[in-house]
Parts: sequence; structure tokens; C-alpha cells
Amino acid sequence: MCKYPNLFSPLKINNKYTFKNRIESAPMAFGLIALDPDAADKSFRKLESIARGGDACVAVGEIDVNFVDAVRIPLPPVDFTQTEGYAVDRVGEYARRIHKHGAIAICELSHPGAEKMPFGPNEEAIGPNDEVRPNGVHVRAMNEDDMERIANDFVIGCKFLKAAGYDGTIIHGGHGFLFTQFLSPTYNKRTDAYGGSLENRARFPIMILKKMREAMGPDFIIELRITGDDGYEGGVTPEETGMFCHMLEGIVDLIQVSAGIYYDAIATHQFSSMFVPHGCNRGMSKIIKQYTSLPVGVVGGINDPDQMEEIIANGEADYIVLGRQSLADPDLANKAMRGEEDTIRRCLRCFKCFPGSPEEGYTDLPFTSNELAKIVGACTINPLANLPFDHYELPEAKEYKRVLIIGGGPAGMEAAIRAADRGHKVILAEKESFLGGMLFFTDVDTDKPDLRNFKNLLIREVERRDIEVMLNTEVDEAIIKSIAPEHIIIATGAVPACPPIPGIEKAYQSLEAYKGNVVPGKKVVMVGGGLIGAEQGLFLAKSGHEVTVVEMLPRVANESYGMYREALAREMAKENMTLLENTRCLEIGENFVKVLLPDGSEKTLEADTVLHALGMKSRSVEALKAAAGDIPVAVIGDAIAPGKVDQATRGGYMAAIEIA
Repeated sequence: MCKYPNLFSPLKINNKYTFKNRIESAPMAFGLIALDPDAADKSFRKLESIARGGDACVAVGEIDVNFVDAVRIPLPPVDFTQTEGYAVDRVGEYARRIHKHGAIAICELSHPGAEKMPFGPNEEAIGPNDEVRPNGVHVRAMNEDDMERIANDFVIGCKFLKAAGYDGTIIHGGHGFLFTQFLSPTYNKRTDAYGGSLENRARFPIMILKKMREAMGPDFIIELRITGDDGYEGGVTPEETGMFCHMLEGIVDLIQVSAGIYYDAIATHQFSSMFVPHGCNRGMSKIIKQYTSLPVGVVGGINDPDQMEEIIANGEADYIVLGRQSLADPDLANKAMRGEEDTIRRCLRCFKCFPGSPEEGYTDLPFTSNELAKIVGACTINPLANLPFDHYELPEAKEYKRVLIIGGGPAGMEAAIRAADRGHKVILAEKESFLGGMLFFTDVDTDKPDLRNFKNLLIREVERRDIEVMLNTEVDEAIIKSIAPEHIIIATGAVPACPPIPGIEKAYQSLEAYKGNVVPGKKVVMVGGGLIGAEQGLFLAKSGHEVTVVEMLPRVANESYGMYREALAREMAKENMTLLENTRCLEIGENFVKVLLPDGSEKTLEADTVLHALGMKSRSVEALKAAAGDIPVAVIGDAIAPGKVDQATRGGYMAAIEIA
């Protein structure tokens, strides 16, 4: 008997289509990336994997309806009136791959309105109001000719998608794009028939949707993604959104409830971070459902089938929409259906897959918009995401070998799992009494339950397989000889660095606090404000300590960027942490830290406890490589260079499949 009867019940959409279950994948992968030969295949595989994983409906990501005032990402223009030829065939490849696995295929059409960034001389931004945006872009107020033209653009886009083989479309009506701009009582300043009352503000969005329905007939699926709450005082509310959705009955088939504003994504929860509860939009969808008979779906940090079942059973939504979780584990639906929910890799909401974009104002991203469009979709905990090849077409191992993996952190465990799945005999040796490596801290840190789940999942996956685990084992030449492996993978990780600061011996390495080897006092000074120092400082602040972070660089957590760094910075600000940036530690003494401030003056900071998080360094692997002799050796994870979990999982996977 299925553990999730509501989640796996069918949902009738219209007279032609029925969802086989209540799980839909949110719009993922920019649709027109299909035209980029360097990125298309990765994008196709990404969405095909979700369909293969059992979702009822898979949505392809946004396609801008024109290339004058709608284009948001500077991709090559397409003539959507051409329903034959290269463009329609390439965009249709998504639909063919999705259909191959029994899922419904839809594709998102969008218009950013005033949020558009003009890229070329013939482009402009238009919206409800005439204004100059904070980024300096002039927005022209739309007239009725503009509205007719754009409504027709949406119709042309629908016909293009139908010709490409899609079952329907999802219209991006949320996140501060065109629909939200007209619907928002605070943003829409018009005094004509398209402003003022809800009926007036809804007039243009309804006109677009009606024209689509009239042109496409009753069988073409029209789903509307809508913002239930834009996060601003006096702005869009769930109640008014519900009233708007009631007006759409008989026009659209489905309502998908999201939240927030694209240009203020973290503050408004357009993308929920790890500091926001899972299922953060379920309260909004419940309110909206009270106003409409249309099926209502909800997106927003959902990664647990138990929560999905609860949301549907409680009448908070009719179906569940998974965004980043579909990348973390595209097999979630099939695993939950089989009762294997403890094998689901649950999204960390770490923003590896989509860190933000330059158009959102993130100036610290290490890539351009075009580069982002090609790389979006990688995942920290799923090494199969965004691979440059098809995992499912890998040839079998030429011969099965005896493989010794040295190190039981995330890199070593991922390598062990993947090597065992390919038929090799795996021995996993770990010098500590436990598996998990550096991720041990997640057992303590209150902000890391999802990363703790991932660590524990890897341990369970190792235990499920015929993998010999040797704990309390520090591998040396004698052990290598006794095991007699035919292949060795070194995943010995990294250790904390300790620069020669005067008095450093009077401080504790920060990880010792996670281990319980030091109990911090009330006033804590954290010397080193990289990601480790910042996150641990935040944990200590939430635990009741007064925390000061000292960082030499111009900003704390400098190696992070985009939406995750913004979320972390906002969380640190809420806890009233003292961040001393551009500040050098001169000396550590008994209950004090002397620092050099940016203005050149010195200051002595009082401290009950001084911790330091001054970077990591790889453990030396030369002795192990020498002991291996002629045995083939691969070095992975932090043993190559200190990095993040994504480096560990991808390195472990690649090392396993490359065993010759």
C-alpha cells in the first residue's frame, strides 16, 4: 500500500489531460538554451531525468514572448511565427524526452515588463507606469496598442509550443514580472481602466489569458504561476490573489502559487533559503484555494514527501511543485511511490543550481548572464546534475576491481557508493570512529538539518551496499599490502590551517567547539570570517553568545556569492553579530584580541573565548601515493584542494566511473 495516497492520486486537469500524481516540476532550464549547441544536451538530459523520475508534469523554463520588450536573458532571437524548422524542432526536443517517460510537457512563456534590462539599441522596457527604475532604466507606460500586441505575442508563443509538441504552457505571472506589476496595488499607478480597483488591475492579465484560451481551445493546458504575496507592505496579498484566481475560472486550468519579487528574491522569499521553513508558501495556497475551484499548486522549499502528503491531505494545495528539489533528486516521485523515501537526496537550498543573476543586482557572481544560462542546474548533492555526458549511457565497467577508498567523508562515501553500483568490490577505510568527515558539524549546527540529512543518507547508502567499512583505520603501506587493492581512491580531506598569529595558542580552532572540546563563553571572538567562521559565528549567536567576527577581506563569507551570501548576511544581521571587515588580527591574548581597524587604529576586543577559522589545507597524500606503488591512484575532494560539498560529490562520482 502506498504511504502517500493523496500525493499519488490522479488530478484531472481538463477533458484531455490528467496528472498521474500530484507532483509537477517547476519551470527549469531556459527553453531557448535548446538552440545553444554547447548547452542543449545538458539541458535536455536535466529535464528528461525529472520525467524519468516519475513527476506527472515537467515544465521547461521561461521563453520570452518577444525580443523587443520581453527578452530578459540575451539569447539569440527566434521568430515564433515559424512553426516548422530548426527552432521549433530543438525546443520540441524537451517535450519529446519528457513524453518518452509518460509525463505531461509544458513550457513557460513570460514577459518581465518593467523588470526588463534593455540589451540592444531597439529594445526597451515597458510596464504599467512611466518611470525610471533604480538601475537607471527608463520604463515606458504601456498603451492599449502595446497590450494588444503583447497579448498576441503570448498567443503566437502558445502556437509555437503546440507545434513543438507541448501539451500546454505555464505563464509566468509572478515574481514582479508583467502580471504582478499590473496586479500590485502599490506598483500599478495607472488611473485609467487598467489601474485602481482589482477588476481594473486584472483587466490586462485576463485579456492575455482569454486570448490564449480562445486561440488554443479547451484541451491546451494553461497554468498560471502567480505570486500569492509579494513581500511588500500594501502589495499583493493571498486574499486578493484568490479573488483574481476566481476571475480566471473557465479560462485557465491550474494555478501555481509562488511568492516574492525577482529583484528582491531573498527578502521576499521568491527563492527560499535554508533559513526559511520548508513549504513556506503553503499558508498562501490554502487561502487562495478558498476563493477558487481551480486546482491550486504550491512551490517553495518543499523536499519531503511526508510534508507533500500533509499539504494535500490538509487541503492547503491540490498538487506540489518542485523546483530545486527536482535537481537534487529527480527520482523523488518514484522513490516515494516505492516507499524508499529515506533514499531521497533532499535539497539543501544552497543556491548552487541558481545563485542569482546579474539582472537581479548580484554583482559578485563569477559569470555573465549568458554563462549562467548555460551552467544553471548543477547541484551540490547530486553529481549527475549538469553532467557533460549522459550517465544512463555509460558503458559497464570493463572488469570488476578491488577498490580501496581512503577517507569516509562525503567524497569518499560518494565514490564508494558509485563504485559499488558499477560492480566493484569496495573497501572504505576511515581513520575516525565514524563516517561523515567534516560534515560531523551538522549534528550540532541548527541551520544545517538538510546537510545533516545528506550526510546520514550517504552513510545509509554505504551500509545498504556490499561495501566493507573499516573504521578506526589509518591506512599505511602495510594495510595497503594486506588489502591488495587494484585501484585506490584517496579522499583524506583537509585540516584547519593555523597561521602564525602571536598568541594563536591561546585560541581554539573553531571546529573544536562543534566537537564539544571547548565550551564557548558569553563573548566570543571569531578570528577569520570566511564561510566557516561566518556560519559557525551565526550558529553561536543563535545559541545565545555575543559574537564578533574579525575578517581581513572587505567582506565576511567572501568565497560565497549571490543569493546564498545575501541570505547569510541577512541572517547574521538579525542576530546582531559584530562584523569587523577589512580588519587584521594582530595578537591573541588571555581574554582579548588586538586588531588593526580599517582606519589604521588598533583596538582591543574583550573575549571570554577566542576561536579561529583561518582556512583549511589539504592533508598530504604523498606518503599514500608512494605506498600505492604501481596501483592506480585517484585523489578527490578536499585532498586535492579545500572546497565545498559539491566538489566532493562530483569528484567522488567521477573517480568511481573512471576506474579502468
